[in-house]
Amino acid sequence: MIHYIAGRIVLAGVLLISVISACFGLVSLIPGDPAQAVLGEFASPEQVADLRGKLGLDQPLLVRWWDYVSQVMQGNLGNSYFSGQSISHDLLVRLPTSLLIVIPGLTLAILFGVLMGTVSAYYRDRLPDRVLSLVTSATLALPEFALALILIYIFFQMLGLAPAPFGMVSPLDPLPPSQTGSDVIDAISSGSWAVLGSMMSHAALPILCLGIFFSAYFARVVRTGLSAALRSPQVEFARACGLSEFRVYRYAMSDIRRTLLTYLVILTGSALSGAVIIETVFSWPGIGTWALQGILKTDIPVIQGFVLVIAATLLMAYVAMDVVITFMDPRVRMQVARTGSKRVAKPTPLEIELSSSLGGPV
Repeated sequence: MIHYIAGRIVLAGVLLISVISACFGLVSLIPGDPAQAVLGEFASPEQVADLRGKLGLDQPLLVRWWDYVSQVMQGNLGNSYFSGQSISHDLLVRLPTSLLIVIPGLTLAILFGVLMGTVSAYYRDRLPDRVLSLVTSATLALPEFALALILIYIFFQMLGLAPAPFGMVSPLDPLPPSQTGSDVIDAISSGSWAVLGSMMSHAALPILCLGIFFSAYFARVVRTGLSAALRSPQVEFARACGLSEFRVYRYAMSDIRRTLLTYLVILTGSALSGAVIIETVFSWPGIGTWALQGILKTDIPVIQGFVLVIAATLLMAYVAMDVVITFMDPRVRMQVARTGSKRVAKPTPLEIELSSSLGGPV
């Protein structure tokens, strides 16, 4: 098992270098001259050439690639062409702001999705299933920005339950003492709970929007997997043996936990990268709006930093998922630990329960 985990970590390191190289290559192909964009259209050719030399843009592509990879491996993502601010600093400041809506949003999506998927699975092809299938299909067909505008109209314009979607805090609310540059971390570290409460009230609609949008994916996964598990011969036999419905449901859910975990990892990356739309609609100062501003300005270090963080986050999440699934599923664990001799697979929790109920092996 230790060799397997070490191998996954080594593979992650190799893939990370590949991701860094791909990030540099793809972003370097973006049309437009960053030096010209920084100086403006009225800059002279001599000024543009001088700035290109200072930024290192006049170097050969291979030299720029080596400099970029070596700097990134040391934790230096460069500086913004426009503000001169460190990319690492900007990410550390803005990432907690994005996570403030992404983590609760995905948690809400799992709760909504599992609930809707469970109801659909138990009432398959009946009225509740048809209604929920229509809701999930409509949610998947609705763009994120449209769902965000609908929520703003309902909860802010009509009902007045949500604050205006103009950022993290109201213009009249005092900001916490600046310590790290991140308002979220500063509010927590300084104990400014009133300011943190205002942030959470402004974050409610973005969280709800992410939760509703991504819950449709979890609902479909749970409905498909749970429907098959509930109608399997093992579950029918378990019911005939007198096991409670809650215990049967728990065992049926264990069959799709790997699929749920895989979808959670995939949607985490989608939520971080797709938060650009949500953050733009709600004027939320996270990494999404920061990256969008960098794209509009052709600020290559900002674009590279954003793409690299998303890709590295997904890569680490996939490696962690592999390790967790190995520990979680005895079949995978046995397959990893197998050295060539034929072994018998361990019984599933349902088989253990049925065995104890019947007084012998199933």
